[in-house]
Amino acid sequence: MSESILIIGGGIAGINAALNAADYGCKVYLIDDTASIGGMMARLDKTFPTNDCSICIESPLMYEVDNHTNIEILTNTEVRRVNAQNGTFTARLIKKAKYIDEQKCTGCGKCVEACPVSVPDELDGKIGGMRKLIYMPFPQAVPNVSVIDPRCRYGKMREQGACVGGCVVDCSQCRECPIALCVKACKEEGKDAVVLWQADRPMDIEVDGIIVATGIQSAEPATGLYGYNIYANVVTNTQFERLMNAGGPTAGEIIRPSDGKHAKKIAWIQCAGRGLAKGLPYCSKVCCMVATKQTIITKEHDATVEATVFYNDLKAYGKGFWDFYQKAKENGVTYLKARPYDVFEDPETRNLTVRYENMDTGEIEQQEVELLVLSTGLIPNENNKRLAKVLKIELDDLGFFKEKDPVLAPLETNVEGIYVCGGATGPIDISESVVQASAAAMKAVLH
Repeated sequence: MSESILIIGGGIAGINAALNAADYGCKVYLIDDTASIGGMMARLDKTFPTNDCSICIESPLMYEVDNHTNIEILTNTEVRRVNAQNGTFTARLIKKAKYIDEQKCTGCGKCVEACPVSVPDELDGKIGGMRKLIYMPFPQAVPNVSVIDPRCRYGKMREQGACVGGCVVDCSQCRECPIALCVKACKEEGKDAVVLWQADRPMDIEVDGIIVATGIQSAEPATGLYGYNIYANVVTNTQFERLMNAGGPTAGEIIRPSDGKHAKKIAWIQCAGRGLAKGLPYCSKVCCMVATKQTIITKEHDATVEATVFYNDLKAYGKGFWDFYQKAKENGVTYLKARPYDVFEDPETRNLTVRYENMDTGEIEQQEVELLVLSTGLIPNENNKRLAKVLKIELDDLGFFKEKDPVLAPLETNVEGIYVCGGATGPIDISESVVQASAAAMKAVLH
């Protein structure tokens, strides 16, 4: 059995793989290149087809990982180099500075309150979400510590009013900051956890196996696609997910970005951009059920909302998925087999008119809605290409990690001792990710 395993990616797949391997006595290094483990699942509202609270499922697992004696969590960490020799791997990791002493920070939030500058949140900016230059990734983040935006630390936010903007001394040369409000607020709490002079830290570890669980990310629509980035009330399904989330920027209120009014007529366009020059050439498998979930929850928020789904084909492949689709229809959701081809906005009401070909009748029709949601699909993690070179493993034509043989050697790669699971292998739902994580963990343990 392996004595130590490196798991790259702290989403739901990486978390489950870590727990499985650690329970067998392996030393596990769980790394993630963001400030917290949790991945995409931590930002979702509900999971299909049960509509259980997403973070309610994942948060206990995150807590268990954080307190497991055999697991070491390394966030803000990247793999820079891996050498294989005699069945083991020597990995050079770079733990990027958070400018926070993680041992001293208690997540009290005083530093966040003191920060004078707010910027659009990377995930929620389109729908009005903001964060401070020093911030907590999300309320249930693990580790539950603040992180400082490097743009603030390096003086790039001076024009926006950053409190360290007037200082001419490089933070790396200073140990007693008299300017930064976050430093002052933290010291007043008796913590002294803000460390603006903190530097990136290299680490070398030796492991017997590696599991790649880098996950997936939502595709960004091309500007102009059905009015995206032109009309304020055109959003993606990921952004709509944040609108529904009680922990999101609108506290779960489904409102329009343009004016903050509650949307009463909402439409979803499936396969948005698929097959176009800059769109995805493949089906992302889960989008149909994501839209179905969102329509059901929207109707639970307000039964008077008119919900319409424009689709070409319906993918309901998993256990309970077809019944889930039927539940949406029973709740009054309209499914139209159609090809939308144009969207334009009423400049006065900011409502959107969707023109489409009804594929059942062949007629050209149109429908006015107050909010339009684009299902744009799932794409590989943007770091896959770099990581594939570091690990010397192969990617498929779409940019996902390639299995040695999906039938005879599933989840294995062309390099012995390196395994893949979850979204690293392609578009996948949460339950499948968990199953693959368990399998990959056992392969790594027995390597």
